[in-house]
Parts: sequence; structure tokens; C-alpha cells
Amino acid sequence: MRFPRVEAFALAIICLCSITFGSRVFAGDKIIVLAHETSWAPHYGKDLKQGGYTVEIIREALKRSGYTLETVWLPWKRAQVEAARGDYDGLGASYYNEERATKFAYSDPIATTEVVFFKRAEDDIKYSKLEDLKPYKIGTGFEYGYPEKFVKADYLQKIEAYELKTNITRLLNKRIDLIIGSRNAILFYLKQQYPDRVNSLEILGNPLETLSLYVLFSKKKPDYKQKIEDFNRGLKMIKEDGTYHKIMKNHGLDSD
Repeated sequence: MRFPRVEAFALAIICLCSITFGSRVFAGDKIIVLAHETSWAPHYGKDLKQGGYTVEIIREALKRSGYTLETVWLPWKRAQVEAARGDYDGLGASYYNEERATKFAYSDPIATTEVVFFKRAEDDIKYSKLEDLKPYKIGTGFEYGYPEKFVKADYLQKIEAYELKTNITRLLNKRIDLIIGSRNAILFYLKQQYPDRVNSLEILGNPLETLSLYVLFSKKKPDYKQKIEDFNRGLKMIKEDGTYHKIMKNHGLDSD
């Protein structure tokens, strides 16, 4: 015996589920989830306006290609590990380094920053090459990216910390002799954490290097190549129509 009403009801349920879950899959395909360190100001940060200028650039570039950005804020090491294994689409603004390149594919550059050494203003330290810094303890960030020539300089005394502000505190308190990092990031934290001691530190010599910042897409995601292509297309669009320059200006930064 057939039950036409039951069959019709079951068919309706199947169709409804197909529409519901099909829409969810489609919507998920148009969302990019990027992991970020909780704060790397002024480049990005959970408490910054719009998440910081790099997050706003990424968001607008993705929007032009039909994507929505979701940002996850995590300790930096955890962010890298989880993004590399494909828990997220990738990482927000990051430097290039050889080890990361085995796990992530890089977008076109979204910004640049000068990597510099800071010292105490009272200390008489000079250098023209990295070998000149052998006697000094240099504060670095755990799992942070740096110019390859610095990474490969095994003869230097590198003292790791989990946060940039820890290195600034150590330098001010004479526990280390130098710190290395993004010029803008170090100046930002110095002004925020020690506004009365801004003049206590100064840049040592010329920038070690000017590095580009990229969006890193996890190679564990099967569609990462398409997402990079879409992102790069959106990035080009916001540069051409003035949106990129406007974002940089709104965050008090210059743009090319």
C-alpha cells in the first residue's frame, strides 16, 4: 500500500534540507577566516579601530571579490599552528620566511614596514654590519618573522619573548641591550606603555631591511589558490580606486 501524503511530506523535507545545507555550504565558501595575533599594533589588533589598517585592507579587498572576512584573535604561535593545519583559511598580515612558505602560499604585498634595532639612548652602540652586534643581547619575538640575514646569524645572542611589550620592558630595565622589530610597532607600544619614557629609546643605525606584509593562505585548504587569486584581484581594485589610500590615511599612515 502506498502513502502519497507521507511520500510527499518526505520529499518536501529532503528538498528543504538540500536548500538549507546547500545554502550553508555556498555561504561558507564565501567566508575567509584568518587567524591573527591578539595584538601587533599598529598593523592589527583586537582593540584597534577596524582591527587595524591591515585588517581593514584585507576586508575591503575580499569584499570586492565577494567574500566576507572573519578574524580570529589568538596567541601568535597557536595562530600559526592552527592555520597551517587548515583550521582557518590562513593568517593575517605577516612577513615572508622560508619555513612558513612550506605551509602557506603568499598573496601580493598589502603593506611594508621597516625592521630596525632599538637601543637605549644613553648607550654608545654602533654597527655597520650584523657581526658588530655579537657582544649584545638582542630581544626577539617567539615565532616572529625577521629578515633572512638576521635569522641565519647564529652568532648573535637572541633572547626570545612572547610579546613585543615584554622586550621593550626588558630593554628599558637593562635586561637586554637591543630589540629588533617593526619600527611602527615598537614606537606604538613604547608610546602606549611608557609615554613618559619615549625618548629613552632610539633607533640604532639604518633599517636592517624593509619587509612586505602578506596574507598567508594555508596550503591545507584545497581552494587556496583560487582564494589568493580572488584576494589579489580585490587588492588591485582598492588600490586603483583610492580605497587603499583612504584606509591608510584614516589610520594615520602613508601609502604608495
